Amino acid sequence: MSADATEVIEISLGAREKNKAEKLLRIRKAARLLFTTRGYDDTTMREIAKRADVGFGTMFTYASDKRDLLFLIFNDDLDDVVDSALERASAKRGFLEQLIAYFGVFYAFFLPQPDLSRVVLREMTFYLKGRQAEQFQASCGRMVQHLASLVEAAKSRQTLATHEEPQIIAQALLSTFAHELRRWIAVDDPQLSSGLTRLRRMLVLQIFGLGPRKGALERGTMSAS
Repeated sequence: MSADATEVIEISLGAREKNKAEKLLRIRKAARLLFTTRGYDDTTMREIAKRADVGFGTMFTYASDKRDLLFLIFNDDLDDVVDSALERASAKRGFLEQLIAYFGVFYAFFLPQPDLSRVVLREMTFYLKGRQAEQFQASCGRMVQHLASLVEAAKSRQTLATHEEPQIIAQALLSTFAHELRRWIAVDDPQLSSGLTRLRRMLVLQIFGLGPRKGALERGTMSAS
């Protein structure tokens, strides 16, 4: 193949990738606009395709369905938030303060667009299939790993006295956060300070427990059986 032919192919491939990237950008902008103004439930993929000036079939190159399209908007931002959350937590001292710093980044991320955030938090439940699902699940997996690393560090400092696996503790903490985040964003005018204050109380309860007397749980288990 001649050098001229190779250059033509490279230019053609470059133009194709540029065209694809431009379509993706238009789809993202159109989806965000319509989801925000018309509402997620009342917006169709066909309307988004028309707004983005792409063929309806082109939509399925990027997203498997409307929920997948919703996460096409959020996935890249969510990746950045996960990274910045670990950076914020690492700058803090004390396990509880690290958790508040970590989760607080997500509260701040969802706060400016509560209506769309409610939809995202609703739709992420059981979100396992779709073109964008793999990236979303990877972000969730990184959150578990981040929290597990904070747990391991706290155990090494002997500020946590538990024999439970860090992964299990991380998943339990993540469950508390997810519940509190949904409860907080559901109100009409969510306030960051009140949301984090409530989250702190729940995490304190989770970390320190209810302080049962020694042997009380074992006796309760025996009596219940």
